[in-house]
Amino acid sequence: MRQRFVPALLSLSLGLGGGVLGAGAVMWSKAEAQAPAYAASQTPQVQARVISPQGEVIADLVEKVGPAVVNIDTVSRRTVVQQPVHPFFGFDPFFGDPRSSRPQTRTYEQKGVGSGFIIDPKGLVVTNDHVISKATELTVTLPDGRKFKGKVIGRDAASDLALVKIDGKDLPSLKLANPDSIRVGQWVVAIGSPLGLKYSVTAGILSAVNRDGIKNRVGFLQTDAPINPGNSGGPLMNLQGEVIGVNTAIIQNAQGIGFAVPVDTVSRVVPQLEAKGRVERAWIGVGLADLPDDRSRMFYPAEHGALIARVEPSSPAAKAGLAEGDVIMALDGQKIEDSASLMRAVSSMNIGEKAKLTVNRRGQTKELTLTLGKMPEQIQQASEQAESEGR
Repeated sequence: MRQRFVPALLSLSLGLGGGVLGAGAVMWSKAEAQAPAYAASQTPQVQARVISPQGEVIADLVEKVGPAVVNIDTVSRRTVVQQPVHPFFGFDPFFGDPRSSRPQTRTYEQKGVGSGFIIDPKGLVVTNDHVISKATELTVTLPDGRKFKGKVIGRDAASDLALVKIDGKDLPSLKLANPDSIRVGQWVVAIGSPLGLKYSVTAGILSAVNRDGIKNRVGFLQTDAPINPGNSGGPLMNLQGEVIGVNTAIIQNAQGIGFAVPVDTVSRVVPQLEAKGRVERAWIGVGLADLPDDRSRMFYPAEHGALIARVEPSSPAAKAGLAEGDVIMALDGQKIEDSASLMRAVSSMNIGEKAKLTVNRRGQTKELTLTLGKMPEQIQQASEQAESEGR
C-alpha cells in the first residue's frame, strides 16, 4: 500500500482587541491511494500539531499585567469672554438696556480619553503629556472598575510624558524593561483604551528604533501593533511583561505604523517629574543644522554629523572652543548622524557631565571636551511651547 503525504498550512489567529497573530504548522495526512474522493467512510485520520508559542504567552501576559493598565477620561474647560457688538454705541435700541452690551462669559467643555499604566503601587500613573496637558479634571479607571480622581504632578512636552497621582490601596504596577534588551523584530503587545474601549490588546513586532521626525529629543520605537486614538499613554510591552515604551503617536491614514516613547526616556524623565514636576535638561548652547546635500560636500568634508550654525556666548560650547561651521561627528565615541541624533544624545546626559566631542573643522579632526550645562529657563520654556503647539 502506498502512502501519500499532503502538506498543509494551518493558521492560528489570536484576536486581542484587533491584533491578529499568524502561526504556521504542518499537517500530515495518511490515506489509501485507491480511496475515492467522495467516500465518507474513507476519511483519513488526521494528526495535527500547531506550533504557536506566542498565543499562550500573550494570553498569560495580559492576565498578569492587564490590571495595571488604566483608562483616563479628561475634561477640559475653557472660559471665553465675549464682547457684544451693537451698532448704536453699545446701547440696544430695541430694549433700551445698556446691560445688553456688557461682556458675556461662556464656558466650553471638551471631553477626551486616553490610557496610562501604574508604575508604582503608591499610585503613580504614567501617560502622555498630550492626553492631560489641557485637562482641568481627570478620572482614572482601573480594569476592576475602581475609579479615582487623578492629579497631575508632572509633565514634559518635549518627551510627551506625564505623571498622574491617584490615591488607592493594593494597586498593581508594571516594571520597566532593560533598554539594552530591546531588539528590532521582537514581539510586542500594546494595551490601552482605543476609541474609549476599555482594556483592549493588540500585538505585533517592533519594527524600528530611534525613529526621527516626531520630536527632536526622542528617538521613538516603531511598531506594527495597531495603536489607535485613545491608546496614547498605554504601555508597549515585551513578552516578559515589561514596559519597553509608552504608546504615543500614529501616522494618519497609514496602517501598521505606530510609535512609542522608549523605556530609556521613561526611566530618565519619570523620576524628575515625581521629584520636581518637570524635567531639567542638559544644554551645550549651540544652534544646529543638518549637513547640506552631497553637491555641497566640498565645503563640508564630513560625511555625517551635526553642523554648528550658531554658538551662544558664554555657553558650554563656547567655553569648550566650538565654532560656527564645526561638524560634531561623535559624542563620547557614539556616532552622530545628524542634528536630531546629537539632540537625543545630549538629552540622555546629565547636567554637569563631561562629554568628549569629535569635531571636523574645515577637514581637520579635533577632539574637544565639554561640560554640559543646565538649559536656561527661557530656552526650555520656548522649546516646550513649540512642542505643545506642534502637536
